Amino acid sequence: MKKIKKTKIKRFILLIISIIAIFFLIFAIIKKPEEKEKSKTIIGTWTTDGVTNYQFNKNGTGKLIVPLSEYEFTYKIEDDSLLIDFKNEKSTDSKYKFYFEDEKLILEGTNGKFTFKKVEEKKKFH
Repeated sequence: MKKIKKTKIKRFILLIISIIAIFFLIFAIIKKPEEKEKSKTIIGTWTTDGVTNYQFNKNGTGKLIVPLSEYEFTYKIEDDSLLIDFKNEKSTDSKYKFYFEDEKLILEGTNGKFTFKKVEEKKKFH
């Protein structure tokens, strides 16, 4: 009898361990896309057309870079909104809803929807 009881207990423990392992596997599969989304960052240089470029630095500063000028700004991210405050008071500050689609940055604001591609490091603008 004791041998049968021990065998049943071992089977029960194996069953519990298997259920826990399956739970963690499912959790890891579900969690992966969220982690991938979080790894996307606005930091870097983004271009709409190869001419109009936004550079976002880690410290909350950046620049709008166009062929003959650069416009410095500070930016803040609040939830899914990007707030850009240009240093030059003649420039229009902006607020955009932002998100990523594939490898593209999408900005939507009152002045339209803009799609940006990340500029490779070696192609950065000065």
